[in-house]
Amino acid sequence: MRASWRDIKNRTMTKEQQARARTLAMQDLREMELRELREALNTTQVTLAKKLKTTQAAVSRLEKRPGMLVNTLGDYVEALGGRIEVRAVLPDRTVSLTQFFRKKPVVARLRKKTNARRTGRNLKSRTPPLKSVKDGAP
Repeated sequence: MRASWRDIKNRTMTKEQQARARTLAMQDLREMELRELREALNTTQVTLAKKLKTTQAAVSRLEKRPGMLVNTLGDYVEALGGRIEVRAVLPDRTVSLTQFFRKKPVVARLRKKTNARRTGRNLKSRTPPLKSVKDGAP
């Protein structure tokens, strides 16, 4: 006869041991590397790469990096179906930091381009054109 996990657990562990095991398991679930998170969600690097519009090799490199931009991390987690929150944990309080994920409104981005066109300025050509040098004369 097969025994369920619940039966085995109840026969071999005290209530205190079960509570400790549950606490440790929850801690493990709260502390994961990106690869572990992706695997826990049964997502492959290839699937994630398609959602991020990149290659599988790029996802692999990203998962091995010791550090990255917050926006890159946000894109990764969003592609997995989640969102990230950035918090500053201080001795007397915890504060959510919101500046990292503010998206510029489309109107503001369009206005900047429109203003550049209207004034006749090309933002890329701020340097004066090169003067031609003829026959070595300065």
